[in-house]
Amino acid sequence: MRAHRRRGPLALALALVTCAAACSGPGDQTPLKGGMPPGSTPTSASLAKPPVTLEEADDALEGVLDAEGVLSGATPHLAADRRNMLAQTCEAQQALSSAAFNVSPDAPPHHTWGRPRLLVPRVQRAPYWFAAVVSREDSAGGSRTAVLTLTERDDRWCVSSTALLEPGEKIPEIARDAEGYATALDQDDRSVEISPRLMAPLHATAAEQGNQGIAAGLIEKGRRTTGYAEEIATERKKYKADDCQAYDSIFGASGYPVRALRTADGGAMVVYSLVRTDTLTNKVPPCAMIRVPRHLKPLVSGSDLPVKELRIVETQPYVSVVPRRNAHVPARVIAYLGAVTKVFGT
Repeated sequence: MRAHRRRGPLALALALVTCAAACSGPGDQTPLKGGMPPGSTPTSASLAKPPVTLEEADDALEGVLDAEGVLSGATPHLAADRRNMLAQTCEAQQALSSAAFNVSPDAPPHHTWGRPRLLVPRVQRAPYWFAAVVSREDSAGGSRTAVLTLTERDDRWCVSSTALLEPGEKIPEIARDAEGYATALDQDDRSVEISPRLMAPLHATAAEQGNQGIAAGLIEKGRRTTGYAEEIATERKKYKADDCQAYDSIFGASGYPVRALRTADGGAMVVYSLVRTDTLTNKVPPCAMIRVPRHLKPLVSGSDLPVKELRIVETQPYVSVVPRRNAHVPARVIAYLGAVTKVFGT
């Protein structure tokens, strides 16, 4: 059995404090142990044996997607089918899938998948992982390009993240060695403008503060970044005039692992997740209690009766492209998939 690394939550505050140094200090091009320095040309003799081969990755992905197709199409749909579908997921994807079952237990999403393009790191640390770019068609016939991340847990593979390509975006070309394997970046790699570890907290800052603060100029403006900040500002202004309720919304880096691959131009494609928490608060006792929206009641922890404070939590997987060091262009969000996963009423 392969040894697994214990994961820990990202330290958002520490990351923001150290960001300036990490984003602008001297570059450190030290790769993961056994890898090749950026820009070098590997030979057959210099290539390390991959812990996960392309063939193993292809078999693992095919197995997971085939199981999803059979289980989601089962009629009648049994509780055992839902449990088995959840067993195919982990990390952020499990949170999203579990919430989807709670909201609509009798109608699991059914997808048809195209032929994937595998992105398998040659050198990496356990728990082992790989990514895949694949077209995903829903039951209504709509097709989107998905970026899937699979992780090995307890000698089995599970989908740990899914993000759908945003309109007008495309997957960057990934650097590959002579045998077709990708290069994984270390969490603190400083050969790119934003190290993988800092991408999530900087994105969270851009989503809360827009063009203000430490993320200004580092993250490209858009719907999934500064657009959130504009939305929050509008809602805060609306609720400020309300004598009964107050509104707030915060973003934070999730506790799920961050993965990154080297792009052909020397930058990185980074996969990570954010958590957004919207809070509605009853200002004064004479005001009416806050009612839990009907569509969110299946996700409530505790009573779904009217409450004094309502917290709505979203899990949001992302894929972003980070430029190489000294490129002087901002990082860009290219893929997203999110949904409400928890609701707390007090």
